[in-house]
Amino acid sequence: MPPDDFKCRGVLLHAQREKIVFFLFCLANITISFNFAALAAAVPLMSQGLHQTENVVSQISAYYMIPYGLGALLYAPLARIVRIKWILVVTMMLYGLLNFICAANASIAIILVARVFMGLAAAGVIPLCLISLGKLFEKKVRGRMVGLFFSTSFIASVAGIAVSGWCDWRWLFIIPGALGVVTALCMIFGADRFCDTQGLPPVNYARVWQESSVRHILLYIFVLSFLYHAIHKWLAVYLHRLYGLEQWLISAFFILIALTGVIGQNLGGYITDRKGRVVACYWGVILLSASTMLLLGKYPLIILAVILAVFSIAWALGHNGISTVLTDFSDEHRSEIAGLNSAIRFFSGGLGFFIGGAFVEKNIALTFFGFGVAMLATSFFVKKIIPSS
Repeated sequence: MPPDDFKCRGVLLHAQREKIVFFLFCLANITISFNFAALAAAVPLMSQGLHQTENVVSQISAYYMIPYGLGALLYAPLARIVRIKWILVVTMMLYGLLNFICAANASIAIILVARVFMGLAAAGVIPLCLISLGKLFEKKVRGRMVGLFFSTSFIASVAGIAVSGWCDWRWLFIIPGALGVVTALCMIFGADRFCDTQGLPPVNYARVWQESSVRHILLYIFVLSFLYHAIHKWLAVYLHRLYGLEQWLISAFFILIALTGVIGQNLGGYITDRKGRVVACYWGVILLSASTMLLLGKYPLIILAVILAVFSIAWALGHNGISTVLTDFSDEHRSEIAGLNSAIRFFSGGLGFFIGGAFVEKNIALTFFGFGVAMLATSFFVKKIIPSS
């Protein structure tokens, strides 16, 4: 066979491998995203089924997010000694089994304990996938691929939220349980090799943290994730208390948030690649803060829907921009940055839920307004900390 034919065949095989690996990453992301937003939407329904208060049931988010944040730091070092494929196979299988445990129990205590281990199991997906995406795709298309990857989160959320509105809450655990097992099996037989990091120098989070350019971006992520989740995880309670909405209508609003999030991710990918990372991050936080502050008022449902749609698009727009910035760093630091990114996002999000809950009890609308003002303040730092190219 002529050398050119060998070269062409090698390119085609490489492209096919990229597609298979990317599909498996998306499947893993769908698995861990299916009930993430849906459980927040289903808090009023679950509180009735479990005979617990809304505040107690709401803790299922924090019991997942904080362990997720801590667990995310483990996977980049682990990927230095174990292949990414097998890390994801084991964690996806474990994640699936823990969901089945939650579905089989009516004890909030058992569910909360299971959620802790679910957070630890799911924590590897985003950092390991971001590490690989940075290796798989060139910089000029990376923003769109990151946008497509995170779009699967919103698509999964739509499906999960739809289930929360029209089915028993146990299905929110049964379906991702099955997906976890299927994903693990697909990874065993679907691809022979991922973008592994074995043999590279040991992961050193302290060294990366000492670099001011990285540290400033991660601190920005900490603050914004804290504020966003302090709002998002209480939205179902907000809609139930201020508007008196039934579960199916609350779920409909969450579906709207998820669908517009898909738009925001892909719009963010386009803007990030064509206009720059700074533009996506800046307008993302500006629109996010404005829509959050508007939640202080009480509106006709159609106006409320528009506000929440802008809220979701804005978050996704900024999320894509900052996530793409993180994949732009060199291979030398990409593993550490990916781990720190997931750790900070979820740990700070869990803290935001807990601390926000203390203010929500007093005045939920005023609490949202205050967090919106804080978001606006972060916009003044975007152009200083985000690389311009």
